[in-house]
Amino acid sequence: MPEPVAQAPARMSGRTSARWLRLPTRARTALAAGTAALVLSGAGAWWLHHVVYSTEMDAARGRALAQSRAVALEFAGVRARDREATSDILAGSPVLIIGPDGPFASWLPQAFPEAVKELPAAPASARPAWATVRKVRFGDPAPDCRADPVRTSTGQTVPGCLSQAAALAGQSVDMAGTSIDVQSPAVPSPSAPPAGRYTVYVALTPSEATRAADALVPALAGAVPLAALVVALSAWVATTRALRPVEAIRSRLATVDQPGSGTRVPVPAAEDEITRLARTTNHTLDVLDAHARRQHRFIADAAHELRSPVTGLRTVLEVAVARPERPAALNDALRATTRLQYLVDDLLTLARLDNTPAAGPDRAPVNLTELVRELLIELPHTRPGAPADLVLDAPAEPVVLHGDRDQLRRLLRNLLDNAARHADTRITVTLTPRPGWVECTVHNDGAPIAEADRERVFDRFTRLDEARTRDTGGSGLGLAIARDLARHHRGTLAVAPADRGTAFLLRLPR
Repeated sequence: MPEPVAQAPARMSGRTSARWLRLPTRARTALAAGTAALVLSGAGAWWLHHVVYSTEMDAARGRALAQSRAVALEFAGVRARDREATSDILAGSPVLIIGPDGPFASWLPQAFPEAVKELPAAPASARPAWATVRKVRFGDPAPDCRADPVRTSTGQTVPGCLSQAAALAGQSVDMAGTSIDVQSPAVPSPSAPPAGRYTVYVALTPSEATRAADALVPALAGAVPLAALVVALSAWVATTRALRPVEAIRSRLATVDQPGSGTRVPVPAAEDEITRLARTTNHTLDVLDAHARRQHRFIADAAHELRSPVTGLRTVLEVAVARPERPAALNDALRATTRLQYLVDDLLTLARLDNTPAAGPDRAPVNLTELVRELLIELPHTRPGAPADLVLDAPAEPVVLHGDRDQLRRLLRNLLDNAARHADTRITVTLTPRPGWVECTVHNDGAPIAEADRERVFDRFTRLDEARTRDTGGSGLGLAIARDLARHHRGTLAVAPADRGTAFLLRLPR
């Protein structure tokens, strides 16, 4: 089917936009700056041309008014001279004199009778030396406009009516007019004009203003594209210099073959977006390096922790095979296998938490009071040797929050197992509801944790008591898993100050 007409321009516009976006940034910037400079300089050139033309026209209007006054004074002075001087003025210049009886004979009324009608005489109420400027549209000269030259009384020859009218034909011309009052002479003279108010109009042709304004056109025609080119080149150079730090960042990032290499990008001195980009990139590289170091350490620690029980299990099995009369070796193998199972389960839990986003607010409600009570009942059975004095300090109303019940159970069980491992005679669990939060404090009356180690205990595979055996001391992953589970529920877990023993403070959002 043929393509709809309305979709064709849109598709063309889409192709043009795609081509534009494929251009380099410096090319797009230079083109945009050059286009803007071309438009602005073109507008400025037009404005300058218009201002020069308007200024010259204002000056020409002033000269025309001055010429009109001079002609009026000369016309009024005809009383003392021959009246033929007036005929010379009217025959040689685009001048129109309107007297009490109408326009004087001249080539203007003969050539443009309709246009002359638009020029009024000075009103009777006008002050002396009344002046005005009227725009008159001159059409085609009248048919009876002669082309023969005219000889004036002074012997000068001026062009004929048709030749003089050619300069005004088809133009809108300003006519500058001035009034003058002529008094009757004391001695009557046939050459003197009649007494009354006369209006003298002199045509103001825009040729001088046009020539002055058009003289700027060649210079402006060369200056406008030159200015656009200079701006485009300046934008190209400035963009190239501005993108140089970005290229340096890209080149440095290209050398980063793996996290943890310690490579950092250069930070420019200027405080701008590129500087913030460099700082953010370095911060991201710091985070990646920290994760890489943590991963490498975790792999090394996991390999070490797995090698010990596997080696022990192999030794026990070799003894059982070599001496079948010793059934106790099977019990040792079972204990080693159980410890290995717990260790693998902890490693899988950590891996799952590292690759799972934090829990949202749409999890199921969990009765934290009931969950803690169940774990305290189970603790003596799951942890032989745990103290018999287990206390739950909670409000009468159940403390409920939203979360994953299995993960919260694992979190609290790890805290209770750690407390049972270090307590002397007593473990106390305190639940305190807060506005928007729930605080759970697990306290044991055993040896306190030194202040310098209060953060290190949450590192993976960390054991503060190096003299403990691995069977009784654990793998060093319980508290690390507990903190990761707390963060997974957007909460916190830390060692709280205590007067005696050790207390862990768990804060979870309700």
